Amino acid sequence: MNTLQKLKFLVALPPEAQDNDDFSGGEVVDTLGLKELGFLIHTGDLAAAVGSEDALSALAVESSDEADDNFEDVEDAELSGPIAADKDGKFYFIGVDLVKAHKRFYRVKQPHVGDGTMTDSLLAIIALGVPNRTPLNAADAGCEERVLA
Repeated sequence: MNTLQKLKFLVALPPEAQDNDDFSGGEVVDTLGLKELGFLIHTGDLAAAVGSEDALSALAVESSDEADDNFEDVEDAELSGPIAADKDGKFYFIGVDLVKAHKRFYRVKQPHVGDGTMTDSLLAIIALGVPNRTPLNAADAGCEERVLA
């Protein structure tokens, strides 16, 4: 079976521009029916460093049993440091072993950018899930259309 048929795509942070503040569009990912989860972070043009909660900390993943409360850091699910301002157009990945982590809801801990430059930085995050069963159609995979040749 094609490996790409096994992926489910979810938005964790729609493409957003921000200056000296938190990225506000972050989404909680419900892992019901998934056995693996990863967050693909894509930087656009950066004017400042990006981290979780402040520009000096590493981007990290947190989890909860509730969709809107009581989130805690997932052990070892963070980058080695903040994403530097000169890392335009780069990809970063944080994977989570859902068997080991045992929570249902996940998100990238409040992404933040800023140094007061008054210049926007661009960031987007896609969550990639591997379902317990292969998605049967585009909608089940989280897509409007999915073509596999």
